[in-house]
Amino acid sequence: MLPTHRIKDATRTFVTGALLGCAFASFAATAASADELQAELTQAGKALNDVQPAATADYLQGNPDRALERFLAVADQNDWKSLFMLGNMLFTQQPEESFRLHQRAYELSGDSDFALLELAYDYTRRDECPKALAAWERVDKAGLFGSYMPLLAAYCHLKLGDDAQAFAMVDRSKARYGQLEQTLEGMWGEPVLRVHAQTLARFKAGGSPADLDAALENSVRFGSGSDRGRALLAIASAAGGTKTPQHDVATGLECLRPALEKEAKLPPDAGARSDAGKKAIGDVWRERMDACGFVLDGHALPANAAFARVLVVTAIELDIASAQALVTAHSKALDERARSKAGDIAALRLLAAMQARVGDPALRQTDELGWSRYADAEFAASALSSMFRPDATPTPADLARLSEAHRQFPDDARILHLWLRHGSPSKDEARAGWRKLALLEFRKPSLQRDDMHFQPTAYTLYQALNEYRKAGES
Repeated sequence: MLPTHRIKDATRTFVTGALLGCAFASFAATAASADELQAELTQAGKALNDVQPAATADYLQGNPDRALERFLAVADQNDWKSLFMLGNMLFTQQPEESFRLHQRAYELSGDSDFALLELAYDYTRRDECPKALAAWERVDKAGLFGSYMPLLAAYCHLKLGDDAQAFAMVDRSKARYGQLEQTLEGMWGEPVLRVHAQTLARFKAGGSPADLDAALENSVRFGSGSDRGRALLAIASAAGGTKTPQHDVATGLECLRPALEKEAKLPPDAGARSDAGKKAIGDVWRERMDACGFVLDGHALPANAAFARVLVVTAIELDIASAQALVTAHSKALDERARSKAGDIAALRLLAAMQARVGDPALRQTDELGWSRYADAEFAASALSSMFRPDATPTPADLARLSEAHRQFPDDARILHLWLRHGSPSKDEARAGWRKLALLEFRKPSLQRDDMHFQPTAYTLYQALNEYRKAGES
């Protein structure tokens, strides 16, 4: 699977040879074999794959409309396979366009089951569950309903209140660890490239400081490398050319431009976290941080917390400074900014991230401040996770805080999970709570790893489904 910040290849990862073989009967008139069908789909996607590099550059420049124009210019508007493959390619990057293309592909295909398979994903993602379930039923009859797909149907049955069918679908799932999780991320996640393109486009159009901050915050999700370098260059150019009150950010980014340009010139798939990648760009980043007066050697963090996060993450990733050294140097100033009369929740979030990375016990005070002053669910959940860690013995006061948090943040999945496990819900409250948690976890699964499985696994989702079933049986 391609990294999440790359545009998807036109052939979706779940379109395997086995599925093509099952689907072949649906359009035998146009393909003499599954291999021929595979070849036709590959050919239909070739022109799309050829323009991917230019489209990626458009997205990094904050111009998703131009990227779409490139794809549409080479797609055959009268060939369902071409539109089908483009819909797949845009599934995570431009969901609405993907849905439109899949609908048109289905119409042109003569209502093939294989084209309908993609619409089943689209309808599920859009919570159009009656349409989704009708599509999944037909896909099932066509022999295409394998692996994790029954769990997606289970989601819709659960949404519609049909528990019996939901659990029947759960029992039919044969997914390996990681398969469902990757699909849920593709359906409901927020890919870094899409978020970048959207936030940068909004900033270029309106000059909102909030959009500039969001673009900077999101940029760290790329990880050091060519795409992040290009993304930051685009942000720097936009900040310099837009009337914004954040002149210090624009000036700072411009000062760092030599480092951004060096990072942007790395090979597209080179890992800047490797020794070779760090060596290629680490020295210029260190030199520019020092020359611009940022972060290192007694320099303060920038006043803008989003910009500061970029610098802190870069310093740690490229071994310019250790995480512990940065916590020691900057935690006091960040804490003071968060406790000031004006307040600064972004500074507090940066402090919490730095403290969590090094296991700083002061994270507890940071979490309490974020919960008590800023009424932020993430800080509350972090504070409660510390109170209810596996080796802890919760006190009556801890249980009271848990009940308080559940009342204050009823829709936070982490807090709901802790309340269901450690609180005192009634039988009906527990049953309703496990159902609600399952639905929340489908859309944003809490992923964990263990020593046995290489892929992140949605244990909380599986637990919620199991507990909800047991609650209905008791």
